[in-house]
Parts: sequence; C-alpha cells; structure tokens
Amino acid sequence: MRKALFITVLTTVSLGLVGCKVSKTANSNAMNHIINTASTMLKVDDVTTSANSAITTVKTDTATVSVPSTEAAMPMKNASTVDKDNTADWKAAYKNTLTDFMNSENYGDMSTWDIQDIDNDGTPELLISEAQAHIEGVMFYYYENGNAVPVLNDNREPVRYGAYGGVFICPGENLIGIEDVKQGLHYSVMHKYENHGLSFVQRTFEDSGAVGKENVTYKVNDDVVSEVEYNNAYNEFGSKNWIAVGNQYTFDDLSFLE
Repeated sequence: MRKALFITVLTTVSLGLVGCKVSKTANSNAMNHIINTASTMLKVDDVTTSANSAITTVKTDTATVSVPSTEAAMPMKNASTVDKDNTADWKAAYKNTLTDFMNSENYGDMSTWDIQDIDNDGTPELLISEAQAHIEGVMFYYYENGNAVPVLNDNREPVRYGAYGGVFICPGENLIGIEDVKQGLHYSVMHKYENHGLSFVQRTFEDSGAVGKENVTYKVNDDVVSEVEYNNAYNEFGSKNWIAVGNQYTFDDLSFLE
C-alpha cells in the first residue's frame, strides 16, 4: 500500500501537545476562515488546523513550544480491533465511495484518504481529504446497511473538520480535536464523535504571543476566564491520547480495500 507522504512548510514554532507527537501551524487568515466556516457547519464550534511533523520541545517563559523538524511524520494508525465479520462489506462500500469521489469535481492530485475506527465499535470510519491546503479538512463516512454514509452537519451537508487534510482523534474517548498556533494566537478544540455525529466538547483560546503576557486574553468556550481556568481547560485537552490521522493513502492504490 502506498502511503501519502506530505510536508507542510511550518513558518512558526508551535505549542507542544501532550500525547501526540505532532506540531501545529496555520495561516491566521485561513484559520479564521476555518473557524467561521466551522461555526456554521458544527454549531458553535471553532475548528482550526493541524500539520504532521516531528517536534523538539523547547521551554520559554510562558509555555512549552515545539520546533518542527524538516521530516514529515506519518499519521499513526489506530490499533483498535476491527470486526472481521463485516470487513468485506465495509471495504466494498468504502471502495465504491472512493471511486465515486475520484470521479467528482472535488477530487485532485493532492486528495488522500484514511481508515480509522474513531468510536471503537469494530467497524472503522472512512476519512477523505479533498486536498492538503490549510482550509481543507476531513470528511467522515461510517458504514451502515451496506453503504458508506457521510457524517452530516445541521444543514445536512458533509462535515469537514480539520485542516491540511488532517485531524486528531482519541479513540479511547471517541474524541476528535485540533490545536493550532500562529502569529501568537493559540486555539484548541475538541468534539465527541457519537451516534455518527459530532457534539461540541470544549474550545480554548489565548493570545499572549500576539499582545504580550500583560495584555493576554484567555477564553474557554468563548467566555473570558482567568489564567488558572484557562490552564485547567487546556490541560484537559492536552491530557488526551491524541493520534494524528488523515492523509494516509493516495487514490492511485485502493488495494487495502480489496
């Protein structure tokens, strides 16, 4: 199986994430576009970005930061058990969906896909990444009654979550999340994936890197909070056993689904 290797040029250092050896970066204008789009698609949800790269941790006065390496890091695979009884069924359904996507106007040279059991039910979800640009997230499909069914938002449109075609998952708790830092603005967000939908869990924000420690604003779920309250919420995000997924396979080889 050919795996999709991609390198995202990181222009700033990124805040470290406990339990997930990746670093995150983004263009701030594109990041705001993602946040605004996600607020419409996922109710009140700020969704930012992730980029896959190995990291080296460095201490500063205000936070632990991570200097990205020049080597691309492949997303880790979910080690959850897959139900073998219906493997042929979901593989056939997902292969048909990937073939249909290849014949659509959304398919491009940088489109990729992945298979992950996000909710640990024994049947994995299909993840399709239209491209690897910052504003491109991941579309999720689940298997039901012989078909690959897209996860939809409130407008009955396929959810797109993440950026650079990637996203974090925490299969042990059925969580999906993203963390991003650029130009001194630091975001994190997570949702719970259950009943084939996404429900909002938490969002954090702080801007000390942009305005300085003396003028920093801390927010949790859009409410201005104290530094202690922010740290408690951010540490909750960082405590998750995040795995970076998406961008795992290219469309020129679907043999994994044979």
